[in-house]
Amino acid sequence: MIRRLTQPLRLARFLLVFLRELIRANARVAWEVMTPGLTLRPAIVKVPTRTRNQWERMALANTITMTPGTLTLEVDELSGDLYVHSLYVDDRETFRAQIQVLEDVLLEAMR
Repeated sequence: MIRRLTQPLRLARFLLVFLRELIRANARVAWEVMTPGLTLRPAIVKVPTRTRNQWERMALANTITMTPGTLTLEVDELSGDLYVHSLYVDDRETFRAQIQVLEDVLLEAMR
């Protein structure tokens, strides 16, 4: 009962976190385009997830892809891992942690 009542709040929290990441990523890509020189550090990173089903994996993969500078390349259906290409990967563990934050609020909103 309580989870059902808090569902709109959890969804709103996800949307706010996603909007923050969207703005941050847009600003970084815009800065890259407008300034001379390149600061790109592209990489493909395997991101383990805690998703339980294809709907959660699809929602997470699409959320990542909608963020500028990142693209979900493949979803491992057996393990639930995502393979994500990003233009800016300074450290793979830091990148995974950023995805983890997005995954946490998404799963909280969906479950």
